Amino acid sequence: MTLISLLLVLLIERVTTQSTYWQAELYTNKYLEIIKSKDWLNSSSKSWVLAVVIVIPVLCIYLLVQKFTGGLIELLLSTGILMVCMGCPIIRATYKCFLEAANRGDMQACSMYEQQINNNSNEHLTLGQNLIWQNYRHYAAVILWFVALGAAGAVLYVLIRELAAKLEADNPQAAAQAKRLLNILDWVPVRITALGFLVVGHFSRALPTWLSYLPDPTISAKTLLLDVSKKAEEIEPDEKNCTEEPCTLVKLAKRNVMFLLVVIAILSISGWIP
Repeated sequence: MTLISLLLVLLIERVTTQSTYWQAELYTNKYLEIIKSKDWLNSSSKSWVLAVVIVIPVLCIYLLVQKFTGGLIELLLSTGILMVCMGCPIIRATYKCFLEAANRGDMQACSMYEQQINNNSNEHLTLGQNLIWQNYRHYAAVILWFVALGAAGAVLYVLIRELAAKLEADNPQAAAQAKRLLNILDWVPVRITALGFLVVGHFSRALPTWLSYLPDPTISAKTLLLDVSKKAEEIEPDEKNCTEEPCTLVKLAKRNVMFLLVVIAILSISGWIP
């Protein structure tokens, strides 16, 4: 069922445009509004309060899916929840506009779209690097947590990811706690994703970088992923073609998602994944 849900969601996302009701941001925003209205999270809140805020929806999803375990309803529920959790339609649409602007030679529009994708961040990342990171956060990590813990695992990851981002302005303390949890959740998935880059990219050149980061608990998920991706995919600098770097890295990310699906399919056939 896990593989079927993944294939259905990726197929539907490719051929359709997700409406607002199929985007995780809508539901996390509403959940945050409830939390703020009840003043559950504030500057004096203890760590266990954030844990409760996270556990409540995850536990509800787990119990709901378990109630219909082993049947068609479970498949539909899991697929629907995964469809909400996976993907980043806003970034995809902006990237498409970037490519269209580049094709017509509108460099000013390209720069504007690039800033939108980078979310006006002060980090010195190229567009391709940012897309690699967004692909991991919205696809690879969600897929791996869905495989590990089902729909509840996907909700767990997405909820903590959104809390870490959305609480930063209003509640830096809670945001910092959420980021620490997110670093823990990223530890294994980011290393599996980076391993996929080795397999679908330049293996011998990227392997030493991946091995050097493998046992290091202090390295951030973003640093690990981007450093390995640099080694896994060689990009010739081309100042005249602003699409070369992002397109090359997006293709690497897409090949990696396909690799993950192949591995999941093999594990499903062999009985390791239900």
